Amino acid sequence: MSARLRTVLASGVVAAAVLPGAALVAAPAHAADEDAPCQSDQIPGSEQLADTTTKDNAVFDRMHVDDAQRLATGRGVRVAVVDSGVADVPGLAVEHLGPVDGASGAVLSGHGTIVAGLIAGPDGVAPDATVVDVKVYDKDGADTSQGEKPLSSGAIVAGIDRLLAVPGGFDVVNISLAVTRADPALEDAVAKLVATGAVVVASAGNKVVDPDGSSTSEGTEGNDASVFPADYPGVVAVTALPPNGDSPAQYVVPNADTDVAAPTVGALSVNANGQRCGTVDVATSWAAAEVSGVLALLRQRFPRETAAQLVARLEQTTESGGLPAEGSYRDPWTGAGVVQAGDALTRELRPGRKGKVETTEPAVRADAQAPPAPERVDLFGTPRAMLLWSGLVAGSLLALAAMLRPLLRRR
Repeated sequence: MSARLRTVLASGVVAAAVLPGAALVAAPAHAADEDAPCQSDQIPGSEQLADTTTKDNAVFDRMHVDDAQRLATGRGVRVAVVDSGVADVPGLAVEHLGPVDGASGAVLSGHGTIVAGLIAGPDGVAPDATVVDVKVYDKDGADTSQGEKPLSSGAIVAGIDRLLAVPGGFDVVNISLAVTRADPALEDAVAKLVATGAVVVASAGNKVVDPDGSSTSEGTEGNDASVFPADYPGVVAVTALPPNGDSPAQYVVPNADTDVAAPTVGALSVNANGQRCGTVDVATSWAAAEVSGVLALLRQRFPRETAAQLVARLEQTTESGGLPAEGSYRDPWTGAGVVQAGDALTRELRPGRKGKVETTEPAVRADAQAPPAPERVDLFGTPRAMLLWSGLVAGSLLALAAMLRPLLRRR
């Protein structure tokens, strides 16, 4: 890759969340959510603040999620969330697989709960989906001297191994996390997970800043940040877009493996203390969660299709009209474009089992000719005329014989 993301912590990892000693580049606050923002530092037992009262969901509006929810709500779909753990909060159906070795049994970060809420909470994209929680780390800035487990590629591998051992597997696996160093063990684990038929979704990488305001990552349109597991084959890499047409370069890293984008400011989720909250950050963690929810809707809507077919529907129905032709330029900031949930569930597409969408175009040939006009029947032509007149004469003779038969009998 031409340029690597330079944000490398002492542990060699970067989470797609608020980092120790650093912060995401803040987006303009969403006014309706200023009173109750989604915050990873809100954990079970922390002060219960008032819920956000807004009914507006700017993310749903941009992606037309309401239209999609008229057709599917995620019922019967299982979505695994590999993260910091998911708290038991009202309205969120959660099954817990427990923490990986070395991680605490308590939820010490609200990141995983916010992710799960965006996917399948009461205000989530797929509110009737079931979340399966596998906890792989404790929190950003984990204090190892206190036995807290930091995020690492090995921790994600351990979480994936836990998923692989579950009979029946999963429909969607959300990994709203990222590390910046390639790891063969992680790549192998992801390949095994993809082979199960699950749709694996990961965040494509945030830009973060130090407390003094300086950026700890660089990115230009010509650069390609290294972000894993998003960069591995078979993974749907999701980036985030800011509101108001702002440049994404202020908030996320350029990633040539980006598949799709999603807006994140103004979505509704839940903090780990049970507070209904609104997202105020341009964060690829939140974007990956939203897209995982859309894929849960697609799985319910098209239960017999492969993961590749569902992803094809996702990519070919974006705002930008889908991915460019193979081998051509792919936008590292948006990939195929902003996901459109309503179109993804309703557009007439017939992707092949491997996800290829066949298209045809009318061919115009220079030597093309119109077909000849049907030949007109000439009633007086030969030999048609002979056959016609012979039939008429024979019919007339038969009619005459029928009329004369009574007269002949009287004699």
